[in-house]
Amino acid sequence: MKLTAKSTILFLIILFAFSCKSNFKTDYSSYNNNESNTSPIINTRQFVDLADLQLQLHTIADNHTPSVVSISTEKIISQPYNNFDPFDFFFKSPWDWDDNNNNRSPKNKEYKQGGLGSGVIYNKKGNKYYIITNNHVIEGVDKIKIIVDANNSYDGKILAGDPDVDIAIVEIETKDQLQIAKFGNSDNLKAGDFVIAIGNPFGLQGTMTFGIISALGRGDITAGRVNLTNFIQTDAAINPGNSGGPLINLKGEVIGINTLIYSRSGGNVGIGFAIPGNIAQNIANQIIEKGKVEHGWLGIYFELLTKETIKKLNLKNVKTGIYVTQVVEDSPADKAGLKAGDIILELNNKKLTKVTDLTFAIGNAVPGTKVNLKILRDNKNLDKVVILGDRSELNSENNNNKNKEVIENLGLELSELDANKRKEYKVPAYLSGVIITNIDKRGPAAQSGIEIGDVIYKINNTEIKKVSDVKNILVKSKDINYFFINRKGREFIVKM
Repeated sequence: MKLTAKSTILFLIILFAFSCKSNFKTDYSSYNNNESNTSPIINTRQFVDLADLQLQLHTIADNHTPSVVSISTEKIISQPYNNFDPFDFFFKSPWDWDDNNNNRSPKNKEYKQGGLGSGVIYNKKGNKYYIITNNHVIEGVDKIKIIVDANNSYDGKILAGDPDVDIAIVEIETKDQLQIAKFGNSDNLKAGDFVIAIGNPFGLQGTMTFGIISALGRGDITAGRVNLTNFIQTDAAINPGNSGGPLINLKGEVIGINTLIYSRSGGNVGIGFAIPGNIAQNIANQIIEKGKVEHGWLGIYFELLTKETIKKLNLKNVKTGIYVTQVVEDSPADKAGLKAGDIILELNNKKLTKVTDLTFAIGNAVPGTKVNLKILRDNKNLDKVVILGDRSELNSENNNNKNKEVIENLGLELSELDANKRKEYKVPAYLSGVIITNIDKRGPAAQSGIEIGDVIYKINNTEIKKVSDVKNILVKSKDINYFFINRKGREFIVKM
């Protein structure tokens, strides 16, 4: 049979179409077959039907939103009247009067500061439910309301919080049957996994957003403060008010606690971070069982080795590690024999390639844990076993330093009123407070008119009994403080 030119062309088109259809059924291995570094081709037949995905999202919205709570907080802010509108003086007296001594003291003005956050119901014992949220959501607040299902409201009680991981537990007590969230294993996460964030952004309760895990192991995003976690990064929309709410996988399991966003505007730009669920559960369990959180402590100052450092120190066969710049006296590291100049190569047989490889492992270990360190000293390998201390020892040391600094910054030396000091400075028995035993003539205290022998008996209407009372007030207060002074029976107020 003879083919016309038109028939021949039509035949070739049909043949080409069948050839293309056949190629689309292959795994595309013929593409870029000369390049060994090309990415593997995805078999589209493995994709889940979009209708199935849609159904699962509906299921999560219906069945898991009830375990997500909204958190409303209230904080009482107290400031002196002179920090407010001067017209206050015409309508309200800024002074408290003591009729007995015919004396006056500055009155503070109080106002309420509200806050919003989210949380997830984690556990239950009897009629008590335990809610996981972020520490920064509830830190320093005076009142907490927990709202479930947008209808039921409960008074919340803070059990404890951990600023180093930014996890806290709020307790509510009720006979109502509330839904407890199911947690998954966050160690099994992979970049590209679908995730859902549910929370209370801008007070919009039960808001659900959808995205993927953008990256894992983000440990360098909280400049200026220690954070003992490797964050999950997600593009699921997270906004103010989402903090403390859950990040959920497609199985409906909580795999993270939403914590913060990267944004120049304050709104979502597709870069949000969550604390891995396993870490959040570890902190939550410690708080529920022990009422506090314990973190391991090594006791060194350090930096990550760089190519420049390796070259300057003439280190041989070293590519990565932690360079010890200082060892804290009497710390676990000091007791184990570590020295400044040591290079920690491995911790428990794992190479240290990032700072977080060390801080995360040490900080999340229980005090008393033995860790094995492989170190390099003078180009010789050494093995050291360190028994970790409690990180609260470091916090106590820092607090003591702060306490010392605030007194020194004022140019004061204080002493408590024992029998000897009362006799030496002729302080009557009825008077309580702390006495000024030395003063820097160039310091703020001296310039404010304070003298040696003066007794500080009150600061900002808080009675002073011990030197630590003064230190604690000054550490917490960065504003102007009012010092109530007794000088040989004469009372006056000094503002510093």
